Amino acid sequence: MSDPLHRIEDATDDRTAPEHARKYAHEDDVRGDVREAIREQREEINQSWAGPGLGPMSDGQWKGFVLGSLLGGLLGALVLLPFGLIEWGGGLAVGWRLLVAGLAGALGGGTAGALYFGGRVPELEGETVDAAGRPDLGSSPRDAATDERGRSHTGRSSAR
Repeated sequence: MSDPLHRIEDATDDRTAPEHARKYAHEDDVRGDVREAIREQREEINQSWAGPGLGPMSDGQWKGFVLGSLLGGLLGALVLLPFGLIEWGGGLAVGWRLLVAGLAGALGGGTAGALYFGGRVPELEGETVDAAGRPDLGSSPRDAATDERGRSHTGRSSAR
């Protein structure tokens, strides 16, 4: 793995790794403390987001949705923009073709980015663990082929 990738992972961990296994926890295992579990749930609800046409999202889902939409949209527009330089037929001017190709790329990339980061950021921030601090079923960190942060490469562990 390249050194820039290590730096990106370390920066991501610094910004997203919670102090405890769960994002809103004050202690690692709350199976015997109902009041602490309720406090965590209320704190998560208080930091939830909703908007027109959107269901309620946790803080991590919302941040991932926005980040993924913007980054994915930018990347998608850049990837499809050159296709506007190709003659499509029908006499459409190059400026219009660039606009259509860039817009299509932005919409597709933004959708893909929102879906990916909307699920990945909650995993990184500790929103997908059970009351004992173990990763939930179906989450990347639970997969035996990944490290504790849900990364699929081997030989590197982010002990946080």
